[in-house]
Amino acid sequence: MITMMIEVFSGLGMFLFGMFYMEAALKELAGIRFKKWIKNSTSTRTKSLLTGALATAVLQSSSVVTLMTLSFVSTSLVSLESAIGIIFGSNLGTTVTAWIVATLGFKVKIELFALPMIGLGGFMLILNSSQKKIEAAAKILIGFGLLFFGLEIMKNSINSLGQNFDLSLYTQYPLIAFVGLGFVITALIQSSSATTAIILSALYANILTFEQSAAMVIGANIGTTVTALLGAIGGIPDKKRVAVAHLLFNFITAFFAFLLLPYLSIFLMKFFLADKTTALALFHTIFNLFGILLLVYFIPMMTKYLQLMFKTTEKMPTKFIHLVDPKFPDTALIALRNEINYLFLKTLKFSLLLAHIRPDDILNANTDAKNAVSNNQRFIDFDYKKVYESIKDKEIRIVEFINLLNQQNLTPLQSQNIDILLTSTREIGYAAKTLKDVKNNIDELFDNENLSLQNMYNEIRMNLSYMVLVFVNYMNEHWTQEKSLEKFNTGDAESRLITKKTTQLVSKDNVNEKSMLSLLNINRNINISMKSLLEASKAVNLHFEIEKENSIKQ
Repeated sequence: MITMMIEVFSGLGMFLFGMFYMEAALKELAGIRFKKWIKNSTSTRTKSLLTGALATAVLQSSSVVTLMTLSFVSTSLVSLESAIGIIFGSNLGTTVTAWIVATLGFKVKIELFALPMIGLGGFMLILNSSQKKIEAAAKILIGFGLLFFGLEIMKNSINSLGQNFDLSLYTQYPLIAFVGLGFVITALIQSSSATTAIILSALYANILTFEQSAAMVIGANIGTTVTALLGAIGGIPDKKRVAVAHLLFNFITAFFAFLLLPYLSIFLMKFFLADKTTALALFHTIFNLFGILLLVYFIPMMTKYLQLMFKTTEKMPTKFIHLVDPKFPDTALIALRNEINYLFLKTLKFSLLLAHIRPDDILNANTDAKNAVSNNQRFIDFDYKKVYESIKDKEIRIVEFINLLNQQNLTPLQSQNIDILLTSTREIGYAAKTLKDVKNNIDELFDNENLSLQNMYNEIRMNLSYMVLVFVNYMNEHWTQEKSLEKFNTGDAESRLITKKTTQLVSKDNVNEKSMLSLLNINRNINISMKSLLEASKAVNLHFEIEKENSIKQ
């Protein structure tokens, strides 16, 4: 008995590993285009439902799609109503896994395809590890093979266990207890697909009746909402709204599915008595489809209710200047300087995000440009328009505040300070706009498989990281202004060298003119923006010097 339990546990572990390994590979293979497709396929309620269903069927995980949707709605890439539609659709998409397991897993000899898939994937991974798409395809094969091999171990072990079980011992338990059991298992292992595989194996081994298995599937459907609820903790109100919508959909669907369970069981057993695993997969699909048909027209109403349930607290676009009164210029100038420094830092972060580099890896870590780039080889998906608008909004608020300050009774020195800070603000705003204009060029090159282009692209990212590090050391007073300027000039020279090397790619490395121009645009705009930030930092520093000199005179 203990040996059989160990085998069941081992099979489940292999099934889970195979599933998560395959999910990771699918996400990697899907890349930017897949995410763009999700973002662009939610203009109507029907499109949102189909997108959620298809994305879940492809990625084989409603949890992944749910968490992806939470991230999209938190950055305003999709509306709340569209996000709820995606979540509804993902519940239907997740039934595809049950169909795959019920058909292939129980009707085909798994050893005929699982082991060859693992072997083929292993060879592909070793022999073609340098090519991203082949590597991802190899991982999918390995994951898929391990998933079914784990299912085979689990199925055989549960079948052996079933010979020692007496079903009459469980008939006294109400069906609601099996709903609870399905919920608990899914909440613990964070995978409704794995729970469904366990249930199908138990049904196949006659450990559970069809009604008990169906009740557990209903519970598993509710248990999958735990992932979304955990993902929404501490998030913005829209993330909480999507998580609650997911919970409402699954609870309401489960309620009606449970009420209809006896009737659906009679109906399905009439046609699938000899094939209970297929009947269970069909039951899973029927009650999720029923839930969508029942609730799809209530999505707008649900959206309005959830917006009232979770209030959005308006955040101030500025951090310092809204806290002071421009009628007191001395205090206002300090707040203004701090606000501009904050805007400067936000623009530096914006530049790094555009280049797919995590800002903390540069701003809060003791690293160099080369390590920063090598540690950031993944696409960073963020709402760049929203971030840019935030920078632009701050710039406008600062200019408005400066106009109010200029209306006060100022000393010549205060007027001089304000002029300098206005110049600094405009330079920062220009830098942000220049960076924003090459976002599409950067994204196009990210997925390019030409090695020469990738190397040049990474050189540009490295030079950007280097220049940002110059600013960081200057702002933290690790370097003097003279040393910082010297270091910056090194980065400027490197930018000119990159331009020269880029123009040679067409003749040497079969790079087309369009890709070459994209590289040149990125390099030029980054260099221009960094020079604007340099001018901004000089202006702020001059303000510091004037302020210091003024305090000495006093």
